[in-house]
Formats: sequence, structure tokens, C-alpha cells
Amino acid sequence: MSDHFEVLVVTVPSSDVELASDIMWTAGAQAVEEMPVDDRVELLTDLGDAPIDLWTHAVTSALGAQPSDWSVITRLVDRSVADNWKQFAPVTTVRSVRIVPAWNTNERQGDEVLIDPGGSFGMGDHPTTRATLSLALDLAARGDACASVLDLGCGSGVLSIALALNYGSRVVAVDIAPAAIEATLANVALNGVAENFVIARGDINCVMGQYELVLANILAPVLLADRDAILRRVASRGTLILSGFTDTRLYDIVESYESAGCRQRNLHEVDDWYGLELQCP
Repeated sequence: MSDHFEVLVVTVPSSDVELASDIMWTAGAQAVEEMPVDDRVELLTDLGDAPIDLWTHAVTSALGAQPSDWSVITRLVDRSVADNWKQFAPVTTVRSVRIVPAWNTNERQGDEVLIDPGGSFGMGDHPTTRATLSLALDLAARGDACASVLDLGCGSGVLSIALALNYGSRVVAVDIAPAAIEATLANVALNGVAENFVIARGDINCVMGQYELVLANILAPVLLADRDAILRRVASRGTLILSGFTDTRLYDIVESYESAGCRQRNLHEVDDWYGLELQCP
């Protein structure tokens, strides 16, 4: 293994930091570092192999084209320095579920979700992950159907692995990022739930069938643009949980999905990010 690897560096106006960061998360980032440079901000992340290709796919899906005042390069980073974050990776608790870094053997109790994000998003501690998982666990605990789950933009697989472990859910997990597919495959094996999963690289258009519960923790522009395709994958009277947005897009998303016949059941906020639970027609 090389002592260095490429990170993606996206430089944007300060007003575009949230949008560009969201696209990085969707492309498979496990962390995004912000570095102010004069009146602009550099956003750095590891997207694994072919970072420019993954970025291009994600930004095209979200925006159609990259804004002209954004710049994108790659930069070589020392691997030993970049991996220092692992010693500080937290144990995350959502409701009764503990999410433990796979390498942290001191924290294992035998009933947790073990996660190694590899080059994917994420460790389970991001606010959108916690908001989505809180809603999903509450739904399952009150007895609502979650036997069949679609995890759209699965990242490391943490959301659907928690449901498979605790409620025996059968899962189809998809993501556009190869690093996410690699991480999910590894994590479902690590947690002993591989038989519950079908895992594929792609977006909503690669998915067939309908599911009692659909999880979509992805970019707000994608949630809006792909609304009809997402709704076609939710079973009649099934549940859709959306996340990946702040209050700046909350109204747009609620209005769009309610105009398609969905009914808002729950809204959960974590650190200014939202998870939205909808009952579908």
C-alpha cells in the first residue's frame, strides 16, 4: 500500500459550503474538512479511487453541472496522518442501538453495530444518520412494517444493518459510490447479516420492486428531482424516511412530497439537520 493517497479538494465561495459538502457526503465522503482560503473555502475529503469521477457523477446528479466558480483538484496526503482520526472515532448511541468503530475492541459488548466506513460515509455519528435511524427505530419499535427495506444512498450500510440486526429486515442497499458498496459489503459480513442484503451500485433507477420502508439520506436536490421514482419504490401505505437537508430545504421537500399524496408523520431534528417520516399513498 502506498504511503500517500489522493484527496479531493473542492474550492467554493463561502455561501456554497453547505451545498458542496452535501454533494461530497453523497459521493461517499467519510469526513469533510473545511479550510478557509482568503474569501473562499477549501473542502477536502477522501473518496477512494477515481475521486474526480465520483465527484463528477455526484455533482451532475445533484445540480446538472458544476457551478463555474467552483474549482476541483486532487492532492496527495500522507496516509499515516490521515488515519489519525480513527483513534478519536466515537461510539454513537441512537435509541437503544450502539454503533461502534470496528477497530475499537475495548467498546464491544456483543450487541452493537460494528462499522468500518472504509472510504464511505459514514460512522453513524453524522446528524442525518442519527435523525434517520432514530425515526426508523421508532417506527419499527411501534410495530410498523419494516420487513422489506430499501436503503437509498447506503454509505457504510449502518442504517439498514441496524434494522437487519434488531428487526430481521430484508434489505436492498444501493449507492452511486464504489467505496460505499465496498464498505457495505464488508460491514454486513462483519455483523453477520449478509443473508439479509442485496447490494448494488447505482441510484434509484437501478432498483426494482416496492418496499415497506424506504430510507433516502441523500441530497435535497436529488430528493426533489427523483421524487416520483422514489415514491414508486414505496409499497402502498408504506413509510418513506428522508434526510440530508437543513431548514433551508425542509419546506420545499415537505411541500413536494405532500403534493404527491404523502402525509407527514414525524420530523426529527439533530444539530440543525432533519429527518422526515412520511406515510405514502
